[in-house]
Amino acid sequence: MTNTKSPMWLTSEYWHNRFLSSDTPWELGHPSVVLLEAIEELATRGEPIRGKKILSPGCGTGSDALALAQRGAHVLAIDWSPHAIVDLEGRSRNVPLTEGSVAIESGDFFAIEARPMDVVAEHTFFCAIDPIARSRYVDRISEWISPGGYLVGNFFVLSDAEASSLPELSLTAVGEGPPFATTVSELRRLLSSYFEEIALRPATHGEPDRRPGMEWVGIFRRR
Repeated sequence: MTNTKSPMWLTSEYWHNRFLSSDTPWELGHPSVVLLEAIEELATRGEPIRGKKILSPGCGTGSDALALAQRGAHVLAIDWSPHAIVDLEGRSRNVPLTEGSVAIESGDFFAIEARPMDVVAEHTFFCAIDPIARSRYVDRISEWISPGGYLVGNFFVLSDAEASSLPELSLTAVGEGPPFATTVSELRRLLSSYFEEIALRPATHGEPDRRPGMEWVGIFRRR
């Protein structure tokens, strides 16, 4: 019998070691401009985040979580890496919050007990999930978001032609491991079982060190 070993990025140790070695190119040092664009678009649709409960999964050192809290949201930030969580705890003590708040937990997103959230704020989390676990991600996200709530964020999207040329949709130079891209058609298919699409389009302004046109604003409402 062949013993198939799970990919290393499916373990907490993998992500903890990435933070320990500062091998974290997804850490921008500032909130994602694409995520904030999605949040602003949500507000123009009559859903400002002030006072809302928001989950920031795979929060890393928390630039997005802190920015959302500064806008008056009550954020639950979770990450697998204890090192990232310690960093976020230190940063949070130096960020003045008047109306919003940040609660911080270390643990496995798939194992932590889900609590009802108004919004899940997605940035470099879906793309870190192995393609074999994407359906599980969608099931899990749906457990966190209350009916009528939203999944919003920054999704790495390729055309079908671009994606077909990549092994396992990997965006790394070696062609394996995260980040993993997706396509518009796959994202719509995966989310359609629980969500209504409100917006899915290329970001107006992406991060300068990422491939132009790859970052997409996504807004989906939980049925």
